[in-house]
Amino acid sequence: MNLKARFMRCLEGKEVDYAPVGCTTTYGVVDIMKKVGAERPLADTDPQAMATLALGYVEAGFEWCKAMGWDITAVSEVMGCTLGEPKIDLQKYIKEHPLAENLDGLTYPDNLFEQTRFPAYKEQFRILKDKLGDDVAVFGETEGAWTAACNLVGTEQFMKWTFKEPDKVQQVLDVTQEVVTDVANWAFDQGADYYVLAEPSSGPALMSPRIWKKYVQPMLTAMVAKIKGPVVLHICANTDMIIPFMCETGVAGISIEEKADMKQAVQTAHEKDVRVFGNVATATTLFMGTPEDCYKEAVASLENGTDFLTPGCGIAPGSPLVNVQQIRKARDDYFKLG
Repeated sequence: MNLKARFMRCLEGKEVDYAPVGCTTTYGVVDIMKKVGAERPLADTDPQAMATLALGYVEAGFEWCKAMGWDITAVSEVMGCTLGEPKIDLQKYIKEHPLAENLDGLTYPDNLFEQTRFPAYKEQFRILKDKLGDDVAVFGETEGAWTAACNLVGTEQFMKWTFKEPDKVQQVLDVTQEVVTDVANWAFDQGADYYVLAEPSSGPALMSPRIWKKYVQPMLTAMVAKIKGPVVLHICANTDMIIPFMCETGVAGISIEEKADMKQAVQTAHEKDVRVFGNVATATTLFMGTPEDCYKEAVASLENGTDFLTPGCGIAPGSPLVNVQQIRKARDDYFKLG
């Protein structure tokens, strides 16, 4: 079976011969950029450079490919957020929150897919699908509706509203979830095989499980029901307390960091027919650890039952490529692949 067939079978909960290796979020690593000759900031806006860097998944030893750039700000940008300029080792980032003072500018963007970076994403998808065909899975990714709302309003302000002004919370979410749902479906129309919703602003470090269940779970459940292909939900930090809720949203998979208990997450997720991605530490092990550290942590993730062996989050740009490559080496050794 080819790489895409194995990936999709695994995502569907079917038996595969070994765990696929890849990255659930971003792998815009400087070492990969230099190897393939596609560096940020050009690779953030030019579709050919975007695609060239995306195809650098092979340099890392990964087995599936990312479309839609190297950050999770695309929805926030098209809805009015000002972004900071990227550098080779710095992603685009949220610089200003347009709805911090009032919600007067809250609206569904006109001609959404003709604005900002979406035309470049469309061309990148075309290049990747022409190159990879049905041999390798390609995924799209943006921030989720909750994180987009936090970017528009300001995270601290938006969290305060969950207690003091819930009507405003829902007013913003009504728009962001419509936009993100449409973006995900657009990605499937371009050929995406699955879609990642990244919701770092909904992590337990920022909100309680009770608030997550009240606001985020019903929002995600409604969105996933309208999205036309499989969704993987990524949330940062220790998600142990909300993993059951994450798995009840209808997603095909969840992506977790090293702070979460992989063994327990797998047990919970499999009971709900959900697959798990993770969870080699990015900020510590892959970025600052030794190759041996990375190898050992990858083996531990496999021993704890991960379905897809991946970094726990987006890989820091300055991470040594040799560290990243240990993930594939650990998988190959674990399953005794030639």
